[in-house]
Amino acid sequence: MPSSNLQPFATTSIILVAAIAGAFLSPITVPAAAQDRSKAANAAKATTDDAVPGAPHLLPHDTLLYLRFDDVDELREDFADSSMGKMLADPKLKPLAGDLYTTLAELFSNVGQQFGISLDELLAIPSGQVAAAAFPRIVSEEELSRKDAGAEDSDENSDEAIRRRIQQKRDAQTAMAGMFVIDAGKNIDKLRDLVNRVLERPIQSGYVRREQNVGPVTLVRLMPPRIGRPEIEYFERDNCLVLGIGHGTASAALDRWLDRTDEPTFADNVDFAAVMGRCLGAEETRPQLTFYAEPYHLVERLIKRGGTAALIWPIFEDLGIAKIRGIGGSVFRGGEDFDDISHLHVLIDPPRDGLFGVLRPDAVDTVPPSFIPSDVTTYTTVKWRFDAAFDNLSKIIDRFQGEGTAKRIFEDGVKDRLDINIREEVLANLSGRYVTGSWIQPPAKLNSQARFHAFELTDPTKAQAVLEKVLKKVAPDLKPQSVGTQQIYTTQAGGRNFSARLRRPEPTVMILDKWLLVGDSRELMERAIRASGGALPGLVDVPDYDLVSSELGGKLDGEKPFMVSYLRGSDFLRMMYQMADSEDSRAFMKTAAANNPVAAKFNDLLKKNELPPFEQFEKYFAPSGTFGYDEATGIHFGSFTLKAME
Repeated sequence: MPSSNLQPFATTSIILVAAIAGAFLSPITVPAAAQDRSKAANAAKATTDDAVPGAPHLLPHDTLLYLRFDDVDELREDFADSSMGKMLADPKLKPLAGDLYTTLAELFSNVGQQFGISLDELLAIPSGQVAAAAFPRIVSEEELSRKDAGAEDSDENSDEAIRRRIQQKRDAQTAMAGMFVIDAGKNIDKLRDLVNRVLERPIQSGYVRREQNVGPVTLVRLMPPRIGRPEIEYFERDNCLVLGIGHGTASAALDRWLDRTDEPTFADNVDFAAVMGRCLGAEETRPQLTFYAEPYHLVERLIKRGGTAALIWPIFEDLGIAKIRGIGGSVFRGGEDFDDISHLHVLIDPPRDGLFGVLRPDAVDTVPPSFIPSDVTTYTTVKWRFDAAFDNLSKIIDRFQGEGTAKRIFEDGVKDRLDINIREEVLANLSGRYVTGSWIQPPAKLNSQARFHAFELTDPTKAQAVLEKVLKKVAPDLKPQSVGTQQIYTTQAGGRNFSARLRRPEPTVMILDKWLLVGDSRELMERAIRASGGALPGLVDVPDYDLVSSELGGKLDGEKPFMVSYLRGSDFLRMMYQMADSEDSRAFMKTAAANNPVAAKFNDLLKKNELPPFEQFEKYFAPSGTFGYDEATGIHFGSFTLKAME
């Protein structure tokens, strides 16, 4: 798309950035008095909340992409009361946070100068509801009949003219429109001034401004000078601005607001309601963020607009992408027990065939195996029917490449190279339970996060024989080593000139009890051996994990999960803290600052501020949990972070 066509989208993106930035950056510097003013503004806004419809009631029924902040003022308050907000307001950390904000403001100024706005101005604008959406664009008869500049005298039967009409028709069939809904409250004057400043550019490039009175509201339309550039419409009512990109976007929203039409809205969309019902009904409060996407028609329009539909789209159709009727989620903040709660629901039509035949989850045992050490940073367990997934994947490959292709590639190929039967010796020996996790291996480096993968076996003795046979084929010089009574296979990755600033991976594999373990750190695998034997405490005995596990039970509400995950976020923070405080990192930042203005800003920030003790940060972080369960209408995921105990 030519750069001139991006201007309207840049306009609306800048406004949306105001909402996001205002929600998450302002707590860095907002004092308690400002929070009190925010509460007063919320109380004064009670009648406005009743007057301004929720964004789904203003959007068309066939909306394909949707994002909404329920109330930016409340989000600011809740963020200030969150663990992160309290950390940024900590007197011992506030100088660092203030300098960080100043650095971000200076970096933003390079962009803001193009639109005549500072970061502070952006943060001051959003107040209540903020939403953005994309949907099919209606191409007006005026736009279809309009000729491009320089084409008035061309031969209508020429190859170029025919090509232009074909492309114009394709664009009309796949065109996308967008809409932004921004409640600015008492800051509506600032928002209006920002819109006028930013829209001055398209006017200078040839857009024509027109105004129309629709009932008590003035609708402003900017008409493009040539083909390929969309119309821009906007209006404001009750301190709320609605801005649309595309013909009839804002005007149609105004008709819905004024009850001048009986056409269904996005709020009446059955798939949207089904997805949101699974994401909203699970909690007692209203979500602060909701989002939704309709993948099938969204991907269809994007592919067809690119002109490659004849080659690509049939493949997507055969894979059954139409079965995904909607994907959406919600984010809640606040509460006595949780810092945040999130939900994601994928609405899938039965039966699960085609691509979705590979989705074969099953109920999993949530108790961590004994070999998981207590100090792991992440832990995830999944139950999957690998044999059924393999069968369905083979069917997909055969469908596109011809009958027998999957068997030739996977089964015959593995048999020829490794001399094993993948179905009988591998898949048949898997119980279906898979476990993975990570551990921050000291000292802190960019790749300190060591990982392991574990597959539960039904016959460990048979698996040991298969493992030895495979290793003789792929690494004949690799000999088993002993760690106590446990046999492992390990080696070192990287050459002689491996960077000292990185952790040297040590690929390691072993059969431990009834598990096949594969990892990239011998030290982590040795810790797994010690934990399995009781020489190291296990994750199952960690109070934080027990707390997360008990809360997971409440969130599942009787559903049986196929996936459960645990995360200790403070470990990642500790790794970054130790790296930032190391001489190597400071030397690297100093070198990078010579040629990179962003790195220079943060280098100055580190030089100016002495990092407080890590314990000052750590107390604001609590563990998180994630779960997933399968149901008749689709797959549901949820996650939460506990509130830190200061």
